[in-house]
This record gives sequence, structure tokens and C-alpha cells, in this order.
Amino acid sequence: METRTVSLDSLFKDGLFDIPGYQRSYSWEQSQLQDLFEDLLYLPEDTTHFFGNVILDSQDRQFRTDRGRRFEVFDVVDGQQRLTSALLFLYVASEYDDVVEETLAEDNLVFPVTERPRLLPQDQDTEYFRDCLFGSADIETETPSQNRLRAAYEYFESEFADLPEETSVRDLVERLRYDVRVNVVEIDAEAEAASIFESLNDRGKPLSTLDKTKSFLMYMDDRSSETGALETKIKQRFGSIYRELFILSTGHERVGDFDEDSFQRFHWGMYDGYDSDTYFQSFETLKTRLREQYRAGDYEAVQEEIDSYVQDLREAASAFAAIFEPDKHSAEVEASLRRLLELGRLANILPVLMASYLRFGDEDEKLTAIIDACETLVFRMYAIDSRRADTGRGRLVRLAHDIHTKPSLDYEDIVSRLDAITNRYTSDERFERNLRDPEFYQTNSSQDIKYLLYYYSQQLEQEIGEEVLKNLAQILSSEFSVEHILARQLDDAHIPADLEDEFDDYVHRLGNLTIASRYWNSSYGNLPFDEKKHAGEGREKDYASSALRVQRELVEYEQFDRAAIQERQNALVEFALQEWVITPPEPEEPEADHSEEVAGHVPSDFFERLTAKQDSFLRILWSEDDWVRNEEILRRMEEEYGLSTNGSGTTSGLLAGLTRKHSEEFRRSIIKANWADNQYQFRLNLDDEQEQIFTEAFGER
Repeated sequence: METRTVSLDSLFKDGLFDIPGYQRSYSWEQSQLQDLFEDLLYLPEDTTHFFGNVILDSQDRQFRTDRGRRFEVFDVVDGQQRLTSALLFLYVASEYDDVVEETLAEDNLVFPVTERPRLLPQDQDTEYFRDCLFGSADIETETPSQNRLRAAYEYFESEFADLPEETSVRDLVERLRYDVRVNVVEIDAEAEAASIFESLNDRGKPLSTLDKTKSFLMYMDDRSSETGALETKIKQRFGSIYRELFILSTGHERVGDFDEDSFQRFHWGMYDGYDSDTYFQSFETLKTRLREQYRAGDYEAVQEEIDSYVQDLREAASAFAAIFEPDKHSAEVEASLRRLLELGRLANILPVLMASYLRFGDEDEKLTAIIDACETLVFRMYAIDSRRADTGRGRLVRLAHDIHTKPSLDYEDIVSRLDAITNRYTSDERFERNLRDPEFYQTNSSQDIKYLLYYYSQQLEQEIGEEVLKNLAQILSSEFSVEHILARQLDDAHIPADLEDEFDDYVHRLGNLTIASRYWNSSYGNLPFDEKKHAGEGREKDYASSALRVQRELVEYEQFDRAAIQERQNALVEFALQEWVITPPEPEEPEADHSEEVAGHVPSDFFERLTAKQDSFLRILWSEDDWVRNEEILRRMEEEYGLSTNGSGTTSGLLAGLTRKHSEEFRRSIIKANWADNQYQFRLNLDDEQEQIFTEAFGER
């Protein structure tokens, strides 16, 4: 191993530089580019700047030109991000200063030979870098790394075009060439290069798990075969993977919820099944498996595992990309995909969708049925029921693995299993109970309420043959909001007579909610119902002339009172149960009826009837044998249970729900509350029998 400290100019003149196949793709973004530019811009005169370590692995072959010139060729084990960015910097600078262009050409610094620039990135980016950025070809970007290379080029263009008057392009180029110092380390153990790379971190830009996987697989291929038998396959397949994952930059906006690492995790679930200890450690699990096979001397098994895994990963990348390109599918599949993508919360079902696409990608009816079942699961479990983000994950990932590995599993079986998972966590009874929650508005997000009301409005429009005027994305945008038909701040004079004593119990119910434009809600949202129905003097907008059928239907109510809210809520609940319908499996044996049992003054169905938020509220109190402040409860509900809250009203809504289900006397018997330091605090107050029942439900404190 040889170590030396040289200028960047001296390093470049040592030879040619290749980025080996096990390396990551170009990954620098504007923050790293800005650091580089400002380091040079503000470098004091007569000082040097340390650019970090560059680790090189000298290749056995030399590069020979047509005229017989020879160059040493080095693989860049560490430092490729800095060297690539520096070469881009120099090339762009030459376009802004003729003297710089002449000097670089005289020194052969950027183009030592006509065949190639001084440095070339790895396989999938070679042509784009050489022929487009450093040449005249017009090539569209195909991978995230090519996009970042183009962005780096354009960043330097913008910075050179806007330099301070006291600084010239020539000054910056000279600083980069002669005042930037690098510590060069040359290694001579080729087989260890990938292993060294795996442990390095190039100037604070962490390696993705996908980068590490590619590096490690090439390393293990080299060790388990005499000729690196799979090297070409690994390079080609990872090239395809990176091209497919360009969807992370170009796909539907929902793809922004994910990255390379999450894609690889979803694939691992398809490929290997689900284990809670390894699902988020797929790379470490794969490494352990290959190393054990290698240490056992089973080199053939190592080769087979690498080949199988990379091939499977490539196919999964195409499926992942397809999900976030809905417009590339038939109208039937596109409509279902767009609906699901707008709903979000895809992490647990993406393995199912990816595996299903690989099985049924060319069978629209079957794929659509699976997508629709996934959308029903997400809406019922994660949206309306506010289930924790990890609810059902194991079952869903195991289903994805079965879809991927068991050809006998038909799409009807898949839909049935999805429905069974939905039924397990959010049965029809539980779904309906959540929809009828008097605090529905406060316990559900505006997006989810608009999502439900949008499809209800669509049904109304279809029933009378009207054209749907607004698309879902527009309704879910900030242009529209959830409106209370009877306004929350309605003055007493306009509260219907049958709601005088129960207004607060009805105002947030689903039946009292509709969709309104932002302008409507801010201008007319607090008007009495009669004035909303028909515009008064000086006003044009009203329910009667609304473009939204979900508003226009309200004109049919002569008055909007308790009976109207209940009637409309019944219609919405009936619609929801049909729109997001499931076919639950038949129970193998009749379940015993425990409805009459009461033990320790806790109803037998108490825990079963809890909503997700009520369940988390009680668990938090159970975990603390003392008073718990309201703000602490809300914080833990969000951070530990992944539930959305709506301020202090969340807990009051939960308590009101418990009172309605079981009586105020019972609720007060198990939960104590008092006012302290400008907020409520709560604690459980259980007798011995109740304590035992809670222990059986929640475990020991």
C-alpha cells in the first residue's frame, strides 16, 4: 500500500480513472456541490484546501491509444464523487473562459486522449457522461444518477455565470488544480477493493443499501469463482435496476414517500418472506447467508444465490416502477391505481402490488381486482380506523411472498386473503362504528373525509347521469376543504329545535359534512343552512348552483336538523359499506355469545369495541401508574402509535365516545381527570377485578 499527498492537478495527470462496477452511481446533490464551490470561492490566498482521501486500485492493463500512447488506469475505490464533480467543474469552466479552455487542452487534463475524458463513471452512466455532458450528443437522462450529473453540470453553469466581479473563472480553476490537496492511497489487493468501498462514506453522502448490496455481491462473486463469473450479469442487471428506479424522480408524486432502501425492503419481503427481525435488515441477512455458504465451501450455492437474487431484484424494480406510472396502464388499471395512489399509506401493500404485477401485469381484470382490494384495506384499516402503521404488515408481506413463489395462488385467493386481513382488523361492524362516531370530523383527517365524500358525490352524479366535474387530486388539494353543513359556530337562533341540547353531539358527525371550495368555506361556511341553500341578495353562489353534486343534493332537505343529519349519515354509511366492501371468511365454528357477561364491571366487549385512538389512550394510561398530562398523551399517540391527533379535542372526543358506548358512570369509574397547569391530566382508577381484566388485555404494567 502506497500513500502520498499531491495536488488535484498532479493526481489527474497520473493516468486515467474508471469507476468500478461495485461502486455507487453519482450521488452528489446541490448541498455537496455548493460546499465544493464555496470552498474554492472563499479559499484564502496562499493557502491550500484538503480534499480528503482518494483510494485507488491500479488495473493490470494499460490504456493504449491508436497512436501508441499508454496510460496507467486506476479504479477509484473511494473519492469518485469528488473527482467526478471536480472534472465537471473544470469542463464547465472551460466553456466560460478561453484561456482556461486552452490551458486545459495544452495540459491534456480533461481529455488526455480523444477517445475518452480523464474519468469515466460506471456502466449505466458511461455513455451519457462521455457523449452528452462531455460531448455533443443529445441523450435523455434514464437514471437518477444521470439526472444528478446533469444537475451538477447546470449548477456549475449557473455559478460561473453569476460570479462576483472580484473573482474570475480562471482564479477558481487555478485553486482547484493547484491549491486543492488530496491524500492518495493505492491498494494492491484487487479482491478487497469492493470490501473496502463498502465501509467507506464519501464526504458525508451515505451509501444506500442498494449501493452496498451491489458492491458486496460483486465482491462475493469474485471470491466464489475464479473468473468473476457473474460480474457482467450483476453490472447489467443493476444498470437496469437503476434505470427503473429513475421513477423515484419522475413518477407519481406518491413515489416521494419511498427511496432505494424501501424498494429493496419491499422486494426482500417478496423474495424471502417476512420475519420481524430481518425485514428491515435484508442486506445484513443476505450478507450472513452468503458468508455462511462461502465459509462452508459451497461456492456453487453462493453463485446460485447471487444470480437468483439479482435477477429477482431487477424484475421487482420493473414492478415498482410500473405502480408509480399509472398512465402506462389500461384505463381500467390506471383508474384503480390512481385512486390508491391518492389515498397513500402504501408501505405495507407495496410488496403485494409488486408481486401481483409480476404475476398478472398483462391481465387487467385480475390486477384491477387486487388493486381494489388493497385500496379497500388501506381505506378501512389505516384511514378510517387509524390503525398503527405496522398493523397487518407481517400478514401482507407473507401474502406477497406467496404470490411471488406459489404459481398456484390465483387472483381470487389473493383478493380473499386481502379481505380476510381487512376483516381481521376492521370488520364491517368496526368500520361502521367508526363512520358513525359522533366525533368523526375530529378523529379523521380532512384528506380522508374528502376522499370518502368525493366517491359519494361520484355515485350521486352517476345515478342521475351527470358528468363528474372535478378529479380526485383536485378535491384533495388545498383548493377544497371539509365543510360543516350546520356551521360549528352557528348562533343559537339558527340551531334546529331538535338539536338545541345536542348540537355539540351532532355537529361533527359524518352526516353534517360535505365538500366545499376554499373560497366558499371561508366566505359562506358560517351562514345558516337556509342561506347556504339559496343565495340571498348580493350573492351568486349557493348549494343550488354548486358544481359539486355532494353540495347540490343538500337542497333537497327542507331543513337540516337532527333527523336530516341522521338520514344523510345513514346514506353515507350504507354507501361506504358497499364502496369498500369485503367478503369476510366464514368462521369455522360459531362463536360463543358473551354479550351478557360482565366481569369486574368491565363489559365483555369493551376492548373489542375500542377505536385505535381509544385503545392507544388507555394503553398510555396503563403504562403509567400516575397522572399523565394531555399534551404527553397526544405526543405519545403520534410518536409511539403513529396516529394523527387534532389538538386537545382528541381526548375529549375519545372520552365522549367511551361515554356513549358504555355510560358516563362506567367511564368515570375507570378514568379520573383533573385540571392542572392549563390542561387536563388523566389516570386509570381500577379496582382489583378491573386491574386483572386490563392486565389480561394489555399485559403486566
